[in-house]
Amino acid sequence: MPFREPAYRVDINGTDYTDRFKPLVKNIEVTDKDGLTSDTCSITLADVDGQIAMPKGGDKMQVHLGHVGQGIGLVFSGTIDEVRSTGTRGGGRELRISAKGVDAAGKAKEPQQKHKDDATFGDVAKEWAKEAGLEAVISENLASIKDDYWAMQGESFIAWGQRVAREIGATFKIQDGKAMFVETNGGKSASGKDLPTINATWGDNLLQWDVSPVLLRPRHKTVRVEFYDSKRAKIRTKDVEVDSDGTSAEFQTRIQAPDEKNAERRAQAGKKRVERNSGEGSVTILGTADAKPEGNCIISGARPGVDGTYRIEGVKHTLSKRSGYTVQLDLKQPQNDAGKDSRTKTGSARSNSSNVEAGSVPSSNIG
Repeated sequence: MPFREPAYRVDINGTDYTDRFKPLVKNIEVTDKDGLTSDTCSITLADVDGQIAMPKGGDKMQVHLGHVGQGIGLVFSGTIDEVRSTGTRGGGRELRISAKGVDAAGKAKEPQQKHKDDATFGDVAKEWAKEAGLEAVISENLASIKDDYWAMQGESFIAWGQRVAREIGATFKIQDGKAMFVETNGGKSASGKDLPTINATWGDNLLQWDVSPVLLRPRHKTVRVEFYDSKRAKIRTKDVEVDSDGTSAEFQTRIQAPDEKNAERRAQAGKKRVERNSGEGSVTILGTADAKPEGNCIISGARPGVDGTYRIEGVKHTLSKRSGYTVQLDLKQPQNDAGKDSRTKTGSARSNSSNVEAGSVPSSNIG
Protein backbone atom coordinates (compact mmCIF):
# COMPACT_ATOMS: atom_id res chain seq x y z
CA MET A 1 0.00 0.00 0.00
CA PRO A 2 1.82 3.15 -1.18
CA PHE A 3 2.29 6.11 1.18
CA ARG A 4 -0.06 8.98 0.44
CA GLU A 5 1.21 12.43 1.28
CA PRO A 6 -1.16 14.18 3.73
CA ALA A 7 -2.59 17.62 3.07
CA TYR A 8 -4.29 20.04 5.43
CA ARG A 9 -5.51 23.58 5.95
CA VAL A 10 -5.93 25.45 9.24
CA ASP A 11 -7.95 28.68 9.46
CA ILE A 12 -8.05 30.81 12.62
CA ASN A 13 -10.58 33.65 12.67
CA GLY A 14 -10.86 33.31 8.90
CA THR A 15 -7.10 33.64 8.25
CA ASP A 16 -5.24 30.76 6.58
CA TYR A 17 -2.37 29.69 8.86
CA THR A 18 -1.31 26.68 6.79
CA ASP A 19 1.92 28.10 5.37
CA ARG A 20 2.99 29.40 8.78
CA PHE A 21 2.27 26.05 10.45
CA LYS A 22 3.55 23.74 7.71
CA PRO A 23 7.24 23.43 8.75
CA LEU A 24 6.26 23.18 12.43
CA VAL A 25 3.30 20.75 12.58
CA LYS A 26 4.06 17.54 14.47
CA ASN A 27 0.53 16.17 14.48
CA ILE A 28 -3.12 17.09 14.16
CA GLU A 29 -5.84 15.10 15.95
CA VAL A 30 -9.58 15.57 15.56
CA THR A 31 -12.27 13.54 17.36
CA ASP A 32 -15.84 13.57 16.12
CA LYS A 33 -18.28 11.53 18.22
CA ASP A 34 -22.03 11.17 18.17
CA GLY A 35 -24.13 12.34 21.07
CA LEU A 36 -22.85 13.66 24.35
CA THR A 37 -19.16 14.27 23.66
CA SER A 38 -18.03 17.55 22.15
CA ASP A 39 -15.85 17.42 19.04
CA THR A 40 -12.23 18.21 19.83
CA CYS A 41 -9.15 19.23 17.88
CA SER A 42 -5.52 19.52 18.91
CA ILE A 43 -2.58 20.78 16.86
CA THR A 44 0.94 20.19 18.18
CA LEU A 45 3.65 22.48 16.79
CA ALA A 46 7.41 22.43 17.16
CA ASP A 47 7.71 25.82 18.84
CA VAL A 48 11.19 26.71 17.62
CA ASP A 49 12.28 29.94 19.36
CA GLY A 50 8.60 30.75 20.01
CA GLN A 51 8.26 32.14 16.51
CA ILE A 52 4.47 31.61 16.16
CA ALA A 53 2.23 34.21 17.81
CA MET A 54 0.00 32.43 20.33
CA PRO A 55 -3.68 32.22 19.33
CA LYS A 56 -6.19 33.38 21.95
CA GLY A 57 -8.86 31.42 23.75
CA GLY A 58 -12.19 32.10 22.03
CA ASP A 59 -10.67 32.34 18.53
CA LYS A 60 -12.58 30.40 15.87
CA MET A 61 -10.71 27.55 14.19
CA GLN A 62 -11.43 25.31 11.23
CA VAL A 63 -9.38 22.31 10.08
CA HIS A 64 -9.49 20.58 6.70
CA LEU A 65 -7.68 17.27 6.08
CA GLY A 66 -6.99 15.09 3.05
CA HIS A 67 -4.27 13.85 0.71
CA VAL A 68 -2.18 15.65 -1.90
CA GLY A 69 -3.83 15.31 -5.30
CA GLN A 70 -7.14 14.14 -3.81
CA GLY A 71 -8.39 17.31 -2.15
CA ILE A 72 -9.20 18.17 1.46
CA GLY A 73 -12.44 18.30 3.43
CA LEU A 74 -13.67 20.03 6.58
CA VAL A 75 -13.28 17.81 9.66
CA PHE A 76 -13.51 20.36 12.48
CA SER A 77 -15.05 23.74 13.18
CA GLY A 78 -15.05 25.17 16.68
CA THR A 79 -13.51 27.47 19.27
CA ILE A 80 -10.00 27.46 20.74
CA ASP A 81 -10.28 26.84 24.48
CA GLU A 82 -6.64 26.25 25.47
CA VAL A 83 -3.15 27.06 24.23
CA ARG A 84 -0.39 25.25 26.14
CA SER A 85 3.38 25.71 25.88
CA THR A 86 5.73 22.95 27.04
CA GLY A 87 9.48 22.58 26.94
CA THR A 88 12.48 20.79 28.38
CA ARG A 89 16.15 21.62 28.37
CA GLY A 90 17.04 18.71 26.09
CA GLY A 91 13.74 18.13 24.30
CA GLY A 92 12.88 21.49 22.82
CA ARG A 93 9.63 23.41 22.90
CA GLU A 94 6.11 22.54 21.79
CA LEU A 95 2.94 24.59 21.43
CA ARG A 96 -0.36 22.73 21.63
CA ILE A 97 -3.54 24.41 20.41
CA SER A 98 -6.75 22.75 21.65
CA ALA A 99 -10.27 23.54 20.49
CA LYS A 100 -13.80 22.24 21.05
CA GLY A 101 -16.95 22.17 18.98
CA VAL A 102 -18.87 23.65 21.93
CA ASP A 103 -18.03 27.17 23.02
CA ALA A 104 -17.01 26.65 26.67
CA ALA A 105 -17.89 30.28 27.45
CA GLY A 106 -21.37 30.19 25.87
CA LYS A 107 -24.83 30.38 27.48
CA ALA A 108 -25.66 26.77 26.56
CA LYS A 109 -24.19 25.60 29.89
CA GLU A 110 -26.31 27.93 32.08
CA PRO A 111 -29.06 26.19 34.18
CA GLN A 112 -32.57 27.26 33.20
CA GLN A 113 -36.10 26.84 34.56
CA LYS A 114 -38.80 26.99 31.86
CA HIS A 115 -41.59 25.03 30.24
CA LYS A 116 -43.82 25.05 27.17
CA ASP A 117 -47.27 23.47 26.76
CA ASP A 118 -48.81 21.74 23.74
CA ALA A 119 -45.95 22.26 21.28
CA THR A 120 -43.80 20.34 18.84
CA PHE A 121 -40.25 19.39 19.69
CA GLY A 122 -39.02 21.40 16.71
CA ASP A 123 -40.62 24.63 17.94
CA VAL A 124 -39.40 24.15 21.50
CA ALA A 125 -35.84 23.18 20.56
CA LYS A 126 -35.46 26.09 18.14
CA GLU A 127 -36.74 28.62 20.67
CA TRP A 128 -34.64 27.38 23.56
CA ALA A 129 -31.54 26.91 21.40
CA LYS A 130 -31.81 30.51 20.22
CA GLU A 131 -32.00 31.70 23.84
CA ALA A 132 -28.79 29.71 24.47
CA GLY A 133 -27.06 31.42 21.54
CA LEU A 134 -27.37 28.42 19.20
CA GLU A 135 -29.15 27.50 16.00
CA ALA A 136 -31.20 24.28 16.19
CA VAL A 137 -31.01 21.87 13.24
CA ILE A 138 -33.48 19.01 13.62
CA SER A 139 -34.44 15.96 11.56
CA GLU A 140 -37.94 16.33 10.15
CA ASN A 141 -39.39 13.29 11.94
CA LEU A 142 -38.08 14.51 15.28
CA ALA A 143 -39.21 18.11 14.75
CA SER A 144 -42.82 16.99 14.30
CA ILE A 145 -43.06 15.17 17.66
CA LYS A 146 -45.78 16.86 19.71
CA ASP A 147 -46.23 16.71 23.46
CA ASP A 148 -48.48 18.31 26.07
CA TYR A 149 -45.61 19.50 28.23
CA TRP A 150 -41.92 20.24 27.69
CA ALA A 151 -39.77 21.37 30.62
CA MET A 152 -36.24 22.45 31.39
CA GLN A 153 -35.98 21.71 35.11
CA GLY A 154 -32.92 23.49 36.42
CA GLU A 155 -30.96 22.12 33.46
CA SER A 156 -28.68 23.78 30.98
CA PHE A 157 -29.66 23.59 27.33
CA ILE A 158 -26.91 21.00 26.87
CA ALA A 159 -28.25 18.79 29.69
CA TRP A 160 -31.85 19.19 28.46
CA GLY A 161 -30.84 18.26 24.91
CA GLN A 162 -29.07 15.13 26.15
CA ARG A 163 -32.03 14.03 28.28
CA VAL A 164 -34.70 14.64 25.65
CA ALA A 165 -32.59 12.96 22.95
CA ARG A 166 -32.55 9.75 25.03
CA GLU A 167 -36.34 9.92 25.42
CA ILE A 168 -37.23 10.47 21.75
CA GLY A 169 -34.60 8.24 20.10
CA ALA A 170 -32.31 11.02 18.90
CA THR A 171 -28.61 11.74 18.82
CA PHE A 172 -27.76 15.24 20.05
CA LYS A 173 -24.57 17.23 19.63
CA ILE A 174 -23.44 20.84 19.46
CA GLN A 175 -21.06 21.74 16.68
CA ASP A 176 -19.92 25.14 15.46
CA GLY A 177 -22.84 27.06 16.98
CA LYS A 178 -25.47 24.54 15.89
CA ALA A 179 -27.50 22.25 18.16
CA MET A 180 -28.19 19.18 16.04
CA PHE A 181 -30.78 16.46 16.68
CA VAL A 182 -30.77 13.47 14.31
CA GLU A 183 -32.52 10.11 14.51
CA THR A 184 -30.38 7.45 16.20
CA ASN A 185 -29.35 4.70 13.76
CA GLY A 186 -30.98 6.67 10.97
CA GLY A 187 -27.91 7.13 8.76
CA LYS A 188 -28.95 10.67 7.83
CA SER A 189 -27.78 14.18 8.62
CA ALA A 190 -30.03 16.70 10.39
CA SER A 191 -30.94 18.13 6.97
CA GLY A 192 -32.23 14.70 5.88
CA LYS A 193 -29.40 13.78 3.50
CA ASP A 194 -27.87 10.31 3.53
CA LEU A 195 -24.50 10.24 5.28
CA PRO A 196 -21.58 8.81 3.25
CA THR A 197 -20.90 5.08 3.54
CA ILE A 198 -17.23 4.36 4.26
CA ASN A 199 -15.58 1.25 2.83
CA ALA A 200 -12.83 -0.43 4.87
CA THR A 201 -11.30 -2.94 2.46
CA TRP A 202 -8.32 -5.19 3.17
CA GLY A 203 -5.65 -4.72 0.51
CA ASP A 204 -6.91 -1.22 -0.26
CA ASN A 205 -7.44 1.23 2.61
CA LEU A 206 -7.94 -1.01 5.68
CA LEU A 207 -4.89 -0.80 7.95
CA GLN A 208 -6.11 -2.43 11.16
CA TRP A 209 -9.25 -3.81 12.79
CA ASP A 210 -10.40 -4.94 16.23
CA VAL A 211 -14.02 -6.04 16.06
CA SER A 212 -16.39 -8.10 18.20
CA PRO A 213 -19.49 -8.39 16.00
CA VAL A 214 -21.54 -10.28 18.61
CA LEU A 215 -21.93 -9.11 22.22
CA LEU A 216 -24.48 -11.06 24.26
CA ARG A 217 -24.45 -9.07 27.50
CA PRO A 218 -26.09 -5.87 26.14
CA ARG A 219 -28.66 -7.80 24.08
CA HIS A 220 -32.32 -7.91 25.13
CA LYS A 221 -35.42 -9.33 23.50
CA THR A 222 -37.88 -6.80 24.91
CA VAL A 223 -37.75 -3.17 26.05
CA ARG A 224 -40.35 -2.33 28.74
CA VAL A 225 -41.38 1.13 29.99
CA GLU A 226 -43.83 1.79 32.82
CA PHE A 227 -46.38 4.62 32.57
CA TYR A 228 -49.31 5.93 34.58
CA ASP A 229 -52.74 5.41 33.01
CA SER A 230 -54.81 8.27 34.42
CA LYS A 231 -58.08 6.89 33.03
CA ARG A 232 -57.64 3.52 34.75
CA ALA A 233 -55.77 5.06 37.71
CA LYS A 234 -53.02 2.46 37.64
CA ILE A 235 -49.50 1.81 36.41
CA ARG A 236 -49.23 -0.07 33.13
CA THR A 237 -46.35 -1.09 30.86
CA LYS A 238 -45.49 -0.66 27.20
CA ASP A 239 -43.38 -3.40 25.60
CA VAL A 240 -41.44 -3.23 22.33
CA GLU A 241 -39.87 -6.31 20.76
CA VAL A 242 -36.24 -6.19 19.63
CA ASP A 243 -34.95 -8.26 16.70
CA SER A 244 -32.17 -9.88 18.72
CA ASP A 245 -30.90 -13.47 18.62
CA GLY A 246 -29.48 -15.44 21.51
CA THR A 247 -31.42 -13.89 24.39
CA SER A 248 -34.83 -13.80 26.06
CA ALA A 249 -33.90 -11.06 28.56
CA GLU A 250 -36.07 -8.03 29.17
CA PHE A 251 -34.75 -4.49 29.54
CA GLN A 252 -36.84 -2.23 31.78
CA THR A 253 -36.16 1.49 32.02
CA ARG A 254 -35.83 2.98 35.50
CA ILE A 255 -37.85 6.18 34.94
CA GLN A 256 -41.63 5.99 34.62
CA ALA A 257 -43.20 7.76 31.63
CA PRO A 258 -46.04 10.23 32.27
CA ASP A 259 -48.43 8.61 29.76
CA GLU A 260 -48.74 5.86 27.15
CA LYS A 261 -47.62 8.07 24.25
CA ASN A 262 -44.38 8.94 26.00
CA ALA A 263 -43.89 5.31 27.07
CA GLU A 264 -44.12 4.15 23.47
CA ARG A 265 -41.61 6.77 22.38
CA ARG A 266 -39.15 5.86 25.14
CA ALA A 267 -39.50 2.15 24.44
CA GLN A 268 -38.71 2.72 20.75
CA ALA A 269 -35.70 4.81 21.78
CA GLY A 270 -34.55 2.00 24.09
CA LYS A 271 -34.90 -0.48 21.23
CA LYS A 272 -32.50 1.63 19.14
CA ARG A 273 -29.93 1.65 21.95
CA VAL A 274 -30.17 -2.14 22.39
CA GLU A 275 -29.73 -2.70 18.65
CA ARG A 276 -26.78 -0.32 18.62
CA ASN A 277 -24.95 -2.12 21.43
CA SER A 278 -25.24 -5.64 19.97
CA GLY A 279 -21.64 -5.48 18.68
CA GLU A 280 -18.67 -3.17 18.71
CA GLY A 281 -15.16 -2.58 17.45
CA SER A 282 -12.92 -0.26 15.52
CA VAL A 283 -11.08 -0.04 12.21
CA THR A 284 -8.22 2.16 11.11
CA ILE A 285 -8.17 3.20 7.47
CA LEU A 286 -6.40 5.66 5.21
CA GLY A 287 -7.71 9.13 6.00
CA THR A 288 -10.96 10.43 4.59
CA ALA A 289 -12.89 13.55 5.56
CA ASP A 290 -16.15 11.84 4.52
CA ALA A 291 -16.33 9.68 7.68
CA LYS A 292 -19.12 10.93 9.98
CA PRO A 293 -20.80 9.54 13.12
CA GLU A 294 -24.16 7.87 12.38
CA GLY A 295 -22.97 6.89 8.90
CA ASN A 296 -22.21 3.30 7.89
CA CYS A 297 -18.90 1.49 7.47
CA ILE A 298 -18.63 -1.66 5.32
CA ILE A 299 -15.74 -3.97 6.28
CA SER A 300 -14.51 -6.25 3.48
CA GLY A 301 -11.72 -8.82 3.45
CA ALA A 302 -11.18 -9.11 7.22
CA ARG A 303 -12.79 -12.56 7.62
CA PRO A 304 -16.23 -14.24 7.41
CA GLY A 305 -18.31 -13.28 10.42
CA VAL A 306 -16.62 -9.89 10.68
CA ASP A 307 -17.17 -8.55 7.18
CA GLY A 308 -20.36 -6.53 6.86
CA THR A 309 -21.99 -3.22 7.69
CA TYR A 310 -21.62 -1.36 10.99
CA ARG A 311 -22.81 1.99 12.37
CA ILE A 312 -20.07 4.58 12.91
CA GLU A 313 -20.22 5.92 16.48
CA GLY A 314 -17.03 7.98 16.54
CA VAL A 315 -14.29 9.20 14.21
CA LYS A 316 -10.70 10.06 15.10
CA HIS A 317 -8.62 11.81 12.45
CA THR A 318 -4.83 11.72 12.92
CA LEU A 319 -2.28 13.46 10.71
CA SER A 320 1.46 13.28 11.29
CA LYS A 321 4.59 13.57 9.17
CA ARG A 322 5.64 10.02 10.07
CA SER A 323 2.35 8.12 9.62
CA GLY A 324 0.50 10.35 7.17
CA TYR A 325 -3.26 10.81 7.48
CA THR A 326 -5.32 7.99 9.01
CA VAL A 327 -8.81 7.66 10.48
CA GLN A 328 -9.99 5.38 13.28
CA LEU A 329 -13.69 4.52 13.18
CA ASP A 330 -15.44 3.34 16.36
CA LEU A 331 -18.17 0.93 15.30
CA LYS A 332 -21.47 -0.31 16.74
CA GLN A 333 -24.70 -1.95 15.52
CA PRO A 334 -23.67 -4.81 13.22
CA GLN A 335 -26.12 -5.04 10.33
CA ASN A 336 -27.05 -7.54 7.62
CA ASP A 337 -24.42 -10.32 7.55
CA ALA A 338 -22.01 -8.77 10.05
CA GLY A 339 -21.47 -11.24 12.88
CA LYS A 340 -22.67 -14.22 10.82
CA ASP A 341 -20.27 -16.88 9.51
CA SER A 342 -22.36 -18.99 7.14
CA ARG A 343 -19.73 -21.72 6.89
CA THR A 344 -20.06 -24.92 8.89
CA LYS A 345 -18.13 -25.00 12.17
CA THR A 346 -15.36 -27.07 10.59
CA GLY A 347 -16.10 -25.78 7.11
CA SER A 348 -12.91 -24.50 5.55
CA ALA A 349 -10.50 -25.41 8.34
CA ARG A 350 -7.87 -27.87 7.13
CA SER A 351 -6.84 -29.90 10.13
CA ASN A 352 -6.22 -33.47 11.21
CA SER A 353 -7.52 -32.67 14.69
CA SER A 354 -10.18 -35.38 14.41
CA ASN A 355 -7.44 -37.97 14.67
CA VAL A 356 -5.88 -36.47 17.79
CA GLU A 357 -6.83 -37.79 21.21
CA ALA A 358 -8.19 -35.32 23.76
CA GLY A 359 -5.41 -33.80 25.82
CA SER A 360 -2.63 -34.81 23.42
CA VAL A 361 -0.43 -32.48 21.36
CA PRO A 362 -0.70 -32.84 17.57
CA SER A 363 2.54 -33.74 15.86
CA SER A 364 4.19 -31.12 13.72
CA ASN A 365 4.25 -31.44 9.94
CA ILE A 366 7.36 -29.27 9.75
CA GLY A 367 10.58 -31.03 8.81
